[in-house]
This record gives sequence, structure tokens and C-alpha cells, in this order.
Amino acid sequence: MIKKTVGLFIIAAFVGLSVLALTPTPSYALPNFAKKHEASCTLCHTVWPALNRFGEQYFMNGFQMPDTEDGGDVGKIKPDGHVSLDTGSANPPLSVRMVIETTLSTTAANDVELIQPNKAETPFFAAGTLGKNLSYFIDNIQGPQEQMWVGIHNVGGAGTANIRYGVINMADFDARPNHRHDLGNGYSHTAASDASTDAVGLQVYGRPGGGALTYQVSLDNRGIGTGAAGNVDRQGSNTINHGLLLRGDFGPTAVSFHYAGYSDKASFASGAVETKTTSNLISARHVASDFEASLGYGIMSLDVGGAKTDTTGMTLEGIYFTEGYDVQLQFGTLSTKVGSAAATDSSQISLKADYHATTNSKMFVKYVGDSSSTAKDGFISIGTDWAF
Repeated sequence: MIKKTVGLFIIAAFVGLSVLALTPTPSYALPNFAKKHEASCTLCHTVWPALNRFGEQYFMNGFQMPDTEDGGDVGKIKPDGHVSLDTGSANPPLSVRMVIETTLSTTAANDVELIQPNKAETPFFAAGTLGKNLSYFIDNIQGPQEQMWVGIHNVGGAGTANIRYGVINMADFDARPNHRHDLGNGYSHTAASDASTDAVGLQVYGRPGGGALTYQVSLDNRGIGTGAAGNVDRQGSNTINHGLLLRGDFGPTAVSFHYAGYSDKASFASGAVETKTTSNLISARHVASDFEASLGYGIMSLDVGGAKTDTTGMTLEGIYFTEGYDVQLQFGTLSTKVGSAAATDSSQISLKADYHATTNSKMFVKYVGDSSSTAKDGFISIGTDWAF
């Protein structure tokens, strides 16, 4: 009954948005940041939620215009000279993204392999500036937070050093970041999990002089690991994961290398043994006026008391976009080898077509197919996506 109701709702939404899109009056319903700057979403995004280079620099600079230290005022609509934009009632720092999706058909041989996407999600998030060079970000306010942090920016001069503390995604600034992908983060991030998992941590990064080089040094509490029996809990263990990211931006092309790892004897847990991991993540991305392509390759080596597991993952993604629609294609492979046993391989291909009914809403059709050594799964779904 619930699935039928969701399906009928999506069909009604398709019809409603189509009528809205075909009317001659343009939509001016823009999300939070775009309203503040009187700008289109395309100022910061290729296909939202993916950021273009300008959007990445805006994010890196603590939600301030790139290469400025304005506290969030430059270029923004001010309802009153004495009102702060990020707290003013005209532009509250709260946004919501609503995604409703239902499966049309499935060819799943084993439903455990691939989760079917019948869902209705409305994650709220808040972000902005508290003042000059002071920012904050909270996502999924109503549930478990993936990220929740505060930031201090432009320490020592414009772009020299920025500091974030809290629950942070350490792969935000990779050439192919860990978030903001409609088709998922991909197997490259699955493999190099030490470099891309959200964790409580401290991060220092910068783009000195507004140049081509971005650096990032990070420490975080990974909080979970594996013992000899494969079930040793590290929650609250003070296991420190350290990371280093170097990124170069050369016109429309960005490349990055990200290293992360830790070593811990785990004496806090009975029966635990020394665990060492290293992750290496190489990413590249090229953004043109109507097309972007990205590549991620991740490697992780896990050593638990001499028992070794090696994991490699690759993600290749291409997006063609116009003002009215976009087409996204992603392919990934994952290989895991435990000791001397044969490797377990899997692959996934995803295809998604979006129709942009308004500036901040789209309707989509999606196909995902998954193949492993044990099963082959696939589904076709339709859905709607709004950002306010």
C-alpha cells in the first residue's frame, strides 16, 4: 500500500512539475545561497548538488566569495544595514532537499546485493557565516549528522590556512570529492575509506595566494576497527587517523592525491591485536561548459595482526548537462583480496537522466546494475528532487 501511494505521488509530482515547466513565467525559486547573492544556482554548480570550481572555492573560503574576507556580506541582498544576512528573516540559513524515488522494475537475483531505492527523504541543513572568516555547517538536522563543523578561515592571509573542527568529510576537497554525486560516491571512495569517511576530526587546509595548489593536513578519530576475530569494537578508542591531500587546479582540470592511515595496538579491547591501515586515493576531474568527466582510483591495505586484506576501487563518471536536462553515467569496479585467497570482484554501472522542471527542481529516471561473483542485480526507478 505504501509503495503504491509513493508511486502515485511521484506520478502526480511529474505531472505538476511538467505543467509548471511549460508555463512561460520563469521560476525564481532559488535555494539559500543563490538568493543571498542574487545569482543562479549555476554560479556554483554544474548539475546540483555537484560544485563547479567557483563553488568549490566559495565552500573552501567558508561560504565567502572566493579570495575575499567579507564575513558573508559582499554581493548579498541586505534587507537592512544593521541585519546580518545569515540570521535575517529574509534569508534564513536553513535549506532543505527533498528526494522521492520509487522502483519501476527490478531484476535482482539477490536483494541483499543492491538496495532498492523506494524512499522519501527530506534532509534539512544549515550553513553560512557567523562573521568575518567564521563559518559553520550542519547537515541532516533532523537525524544522525553526516557532517557538523565550525571553520576559521584565511589565517595568516587570504587562502593561507583554514581550520575546520567537528564531524568532517576528509575528502571534501579531492578533485573528485566524496559527496555531491547523484549516482553515489563510487567504489574508489569505498576502497580508500580512511581518506573519505566522515569522522570527528581537525583539518587544516589552504590555497596560498589563491593559486593552483591546495593542501590539506588532517587528524581524526576513526573510532572503529577490526581485531583477530573480525569483531573488535574501537568506538571511543582514540584511534587517530592522519591524512595528507595535495591538489592542483590547471584551468578546467583538477588532479589530487590523498593519503590516510593509522596504526594502533588496540590494547583497550580484550583480544584485540595491532591494526594498521593505509589508504591512497587519486582523483581527476575536467569541467567544460556542458560536460564534466571525473576519475577516482582508491587503494587500501589492512593488516590485522599479520592478516592482510587489500582493496582497490575505481570510479569513472561523465555528465552532459544543459539548462533543461542532464545525463549522467557512472561505472565502477571493486576488488577485495583477503590473504592468499582469490580476489572477490564486483562492478556497477549507473545511468540517470534529469529533466530540470525549474531552476531548483528536477525529475529523473535512473538505472543501476550491479554484478559480483555471487549475484547480478538491477533496477529502474523514477523520482523527483527539489532544493529550497
